[in-house]
Amino acid sequence: MNDQLTIVIPIKIDHEDRLRNIDISINYLRHYFECDIIICEQDVDSKLVDICEKYNCRHIFIETDEFFNKLKLVNIAVREVTTQVFALYDADALLRPEQLKGATQAITSGRAQMVYPYDGNFYDVPEKFFSIINDTKDLTKIDLKECILFNPNSVGGCVMFDREHYWKCGGSNENFRSVGYDDPEMYSRFQKLGTKIMRTQAPLWHLTHWRGESSFNHNPHIEHNKSIYANVLNMTQEQLQSYVDNFSWV
Repeated sequence: MNDQLTIVIPIKIDHEDRLRNIDISINYLRHYFECDIIICEQDVDSKLVDICEKYNCRHIFIETDEFFNKLKLVNIAVREVTTQVFALYDADALLRPEQLKGATQAITSGRAQMVYPYDGNFYDVPEKFFSIINDTKDLTKIDLKECILFNPNSVGGCVMFDREHYWKCGGSNENFRSVGYDDPEMYSRFQKLGTKIMRTQAPLWHLTHWRGESSFNHNPHIEHNKSIYANVLNMTQEQLQSYVDNFSWV
């Protein structure tokens, strides 16, 4: 899989929890995969140089003090991807290796163009399990009864694409500001444009963290994002294709 998959992580370190979590997640990924990992960081000063060197990740740094421009960071990073498949990966997310492998195989075989490598169940994992993850690299050691089920039908956290098809459907919508409503917008847009979408089995594990403006429930631009999502939902397929064709970043 190392020459088939690239993992793309957009991030802004707005709290020490984020720094802790990305170290845990990259350490976990590197235990199983040698594939290319691209970390696209936005901040006034980089906080991830050491982690990128430690885990042999490619590092793109965007120096700015504006709002967390997650979707722009994703598109910048994806332009550097050379593999057929890439995963848009939340820095706080964890998946079993077979989930990523199965999704990659579904795309390379042509059975899918977009895969959510989990069953929709999005569990928030408390800090008491972090040392177990670091020590064992085995997510089955986590008792899900002690985690919070954030969403049983999630389309966030991690989604994988055929790279060429990603751009045909407009890539990530840079009209969004920070996070919130961008994940369901992407699902709805790609689905309406005829994308072959699949899921794999098992849940997604999410490392809990402090929440600031780069989190959905604290984003001051959330109503702006909500209106973009509603607009996409109301478009016909023809209108949506015209909308996508005019994305300046594509």
